[in-house]
Amino acid sequence: MYYLNIPGRLKQRKARKEEEKGDECQMTQREANTLCEGAPIDVSNNISKVFAFIMTCVFYSPIVPLGIPICGVGLILIYYSYKYMLLRVHKMPEMFGDLMATFFASFMPFILLTWCIAYVIFVSEINNTYA
Repeated sequence: MYYLNIPGRLKQRKARKEEEKGDECQMTQREANTLCEGAPIDVSNNISKVFAFIMTCVFYSPIVPLGIPICGVGLILIYYSYKYMLLRVHKMPEMFGDLMATFFASFMPFILLTWCIAYVIFVSEINNTYA
């Protein structure tokens, strides 16, 4: 859907029509710039969605071992889709603090420790059941 970018194409078409008028164009440079800008993007919401995706894949990886490769492929796809969104569709995001990113980055060792403990318990319970 982002590749089609129908609202953006309609705005660009309107800008081209104004450009074709030549000297009769009544559009200011500011109006032309806002017409070609995309919608704003919520960076903090996107970061939280990515980390929720990572934590969900880690949480379910003992039950579904393919969760880790799926997470890797998903992260690559998320990266390229957000890169495309930021470069082609949305306007430049506002600057924000690094609190959320540093919080989740410092929280990752605890997530890995929890995953290791859960995986050991999961495997030992399966071995005890089948033994």
